[in-house]
Amino acid sequence: MIQILFFVLSANPFYEANFTSLPIRSISVFSNPAGLGIQRGAESFFTYHPDRLMNASSLGNLGLGITRMDSITYYEIGLGLKLPGAFSLGYAYQFDIKDYGISSHIFGFICRPSPKLSLGYKTTLGSKCHMFGGISIKPLKKFLTLSCDIEYEGIDSIFNYYYGAMIQPLDGVQLNFYADKEFNWNTGTELTFGKIKVAGKYSNMDKKFSGGIIVSAQNFKKLKYDYR
Repeated sequence: MIQILFFVLSANPFYEANFTSLPIRSISVFSNPAGLGIQRGAESFFTYHPDRLMNASSLGNLGLGITRMDSITYYEIGLGLKLPGAFSLGYAYQFDIKDYGISSHIFGFICRPSPKLSLGYKTTLGSKCHMFGGISIKPLKKFLTLSCDIEYEGIDSIFNYYYGAMIQPLDGVQLNFYADKEFNWNTGTELTFGKIKVAGKYSNMDKKFSGGIIVSAQNFKKLKYDYR
């Protein structure tokens, strides 16, 4: 049941948090710890869904997060390292302080060889054995991002894929759409105001809205377009 809840509520109102190739800083917590090593800084985010609350922060290349779903609360602490060149590596430990059996080690990497291409991968070992891998490309520079992730879990024979697109018609305005292989889709908007980003999302699967806010010590306008 716990794993089913994770899958149902996995979509995040911030587009980059839903694909292993895209996250940086705080949204890398629960997405891909390798992103903690990219464009490091101080940042926090909070997201609200009627069935879930999520909060995470990053400082330098360290990250810490907490998620609460009904009576289930679990935590993640992670570390990211930017290597010379295009690669970043990350490790995180996910756990609970009650007896829900949540105890996982997460390893991830991100490769960004150019501003138009990003590759990501993470594997989870412990109470579950999970793998995600994906790619994002920017064929039209800052105006369009296309993403795809593949999910595989051997114990419960889970295979899924996720795909999405984000367009930016104006500076600071991003529109996105993403779905899985069953076409359970999500659509949303993100607005950027200097060091603050807000997001809203509607999920066709559960017919509910969610939202989030990121507060960063860095100015988003300088960071939006370059994967590296």
